[in-house]
Amino acid sequence: MMLTTIRKREKQILRRVKRLIQEKCADYVRGSCLANDGPCDAVHSKFATIHNGAIPCDYFLRSVLPSDPEMHSVILHEIYRQDDEAGEGMKDCARCHKPFIPACNRQKYCTACGEEAKRVRIRLKQRRYRERKKIS
Repeated sequence: MMLTTIRKREKQILRRVKRLIQEKCADYVRGSCLANDGPCDAVHSKFATIHNGAIPCDYFLRSVLPSDPEMHSVILHEIYRQDDEAGEGMKDCARCHKPFIPACNRQKYCTACGEEAKRVRIRLKQRRYRERKKIS
């Protein structure tokens, strides 16, 4: 069970990396890389996980990846973790189910979802407050 959730999380991370390459990489044009005049090999298909060297593109790691801070921290965590720490320290967001590294042990939302959850929580709190004021 634990192994399947780890593999599922790693596949999700690789999908987000591929989407980030397609959206923001300046060298990516219709599946090919302008820097090495060939197919884009920023994510090798022969590697199943990020930990064993699936992202060899230095341009992607230095220039494109920092544009998404959450993904940047997740990938650096996966690259530099030890083999016996299978995804340790990572959580899935309770709202969008994307992997993230929490700032504290109680955090259950990624930063984007956390802001939205906070707005919803404040809105409900204000609604309850106004209802109490009407009654009294």
